[in-house]
Amino acid sequence: MPFEFRLPDIGEGVAEGEVVKWFVHEGDTIAEDAPLVSVLTDKANVEIPSPKAGKIRTLHAKEGEKVKVGGLLVTIDTGDDSPLAKESAPFPPEPSAPAAPVAEVKTPPATSTAAGRVLASPHVRRLAAEKGIELRHVHGTGPQGRVTESDLESFSAEPPAAPAEVPAGSPDALAVHEPAPASSPASAPSPSAPAGPPSTPAPLPTPAESEVERVPIRGLRRVIAEHMSEATHRAAHFTYVEEVDATELVRTRDRMAAHLEEKGIKLSYLPFVLKAIVAGLREHPRLNATMDDEANELVIHHRFHLGLATAAPEGLLVPVLRDVDRKSLAELAREIHYLSDRARAGKLTRAELTGSSFTITSLGALGGVLATPILNYPEVAIVGVHRIVRRPIYREDGTLVPAHLMNLSISLDHRVLDGIEGAQFLAVVKRHLEDPHLLFAYLA
Repeated sequence: MPFEFRLPDIGEGVAEGEVVKWFVHEGDTIAEDAPLVSVLTDKANVEIPSPKAGKIRTLHAKEGEKVKVGGLLVTIDTGDDSPLAKESAPFPPEPSAPAAPVAEVKTPPATSTAAGRVLASPHVRRLAAEKGIELRHVHGTGPQGRVTESDLESFSAEPPAAPAEVPAGSPDALAVHEPAPASSPASAPSPSAPAGPPSTPAPLPTPAESEVERVPIRGLRRVIAEHMSEATHRAAHFTYVEEVDATELVRTRDRMAAHLEEKGIKLSYLPFVLKAIVAGLREHPRLNATMDDEANELVIHHRFHLGLATAAPEGLLVPVLRDVDRKSLAELAREIHYLSDRARAGKLTRAELTGSSFTITSLGALGGVLATPILNYPEVAIVGVHRIVRRPIYREDGTLVPAHLMNLSISLDHRVLDGIEGAQFLAVVKRHLEDPHLLFAYLA
């Protein structure tokens, strides 16, 4: 008997999900609890198993399509010999199925519009004119009989037999030739007259289908696009950049990393940056906030849940490090590694991706010189961390010495934060990174 499976309520206010990937096709047999479909809610992928064993009768949503909670996902025939299952023939149709549409396409050499114009792109028309080929003689293999570039090559390699003469008043004659003046044969153009299309400018060529690739924007990429568009349309972005002398930070991190490596912990610079940002947020709490545009209120958060932008195969994810102020550098290093691995594997949960009040984005060794990060809306501030480079600098005593320098860029929502607040905040972060011993002076 057919069983209709609907998108279940995944919880936490989720109203709909996007079908990212079907693990089955219509006509497949599936076991109970076997992977059925991957659904995206917010930024978390949820793999839904099959609730029943049987044969997939109908997939009611395509990949990239959104389905409301309670919406029909799939119909499964749970009986081995269900008549309904036999009615759903697998795609493509079996050889015994009628092939009338194919025969209709093959009848004329090329499909023409109602006005008699052969279907072909401007690029193909230009190539045909250069080769002296009349498109009406070419068999089109593209959609709806459209003549493609490969059709022209096949026609040139093995030209078909000459077709019957087209009557002068037929639509094909009008589509290929300019109308001749009503006069005697002596008034025909001389052999030296140039042949070709009318003198109107030829349209710019468009790329052939083989020269381009169309990639659908769906799944996580579509969610990112929607969030980025919302952030740029709602917030008034501005960016401020500060240079940091990270020489002492490099020394401190190198010493600590050697000790933690013995315990299997890899210590990067990010835990230090996170702690320095907490110090800045303590002094400037208006940056640790989200914007409630409906109520027109700035919501200031008193806990330090920091989002860390992380590159994943499908796009950028922002897992959340909670209560950063209460964790040691070693704990933060462990958690960063854990969440980054889960992000790359596509296993982050909705809980791990929600609840941040401030975001950090870093490309590590590819961090560049500066950036203008887009806010993780509804947050009102985001910091970009750039790579550390070794350069000579002048000290206050006038000496020229080598140093490790890095840039920090902060983007703020100028609707609620002024430039001076961003500069003052980064000054605190800078101070704690240039003298990392200050990071250990704070208690939770």
